Amino acid sequence: MNRHEQRKKIFQIIFQVDHGLVGVEETAFHHLYRDYDYIRQIVDYFLENSEAVDRGISDHLTSYTLERIPKVERNILRTAISELLHGDSPQRVVINEAILLTKLYGEKDGYRFVNGVLKNFITETDEQSNGEH
Repeated sequence: MNRHEQRKKIFQIIFQVDHGLVGVEETAFHHLYRDYDYIRQIVDYFLENSEAVDRGISDHLTSYTLERIPKVERNILRTAISELLHGDSPQRVVINEAILLTKLYGEKDGYRFVNGVLKNFITETDEQSNGEH
């Protein structure tokens, strides 16, 4: 399974566990979570750091709250930010993949919203990293 397909499954797992209605073991793709290290790594990172990931999204919202974001876009953002913080893919690849997922599953212009939030997140993260040196 290529990385694009793994990202889809990461999103689908995070989408299913949104609001704690089911645990990872109860998701439709638990077998893939078990079998693919990258899926497990990113999902586990999100589950262990969900408050920080959600704060990373919330800090870059204007006129929205996390709960007002449509569920698809919210969980694509969670997937992408988890991967940006803990994955090994280039930032532009993560953003492009998030846009593709949003075009596939999200609202008509949801990809613009996702793109804006992720670009702002990356800009701020890069500025903080550069300020520490």
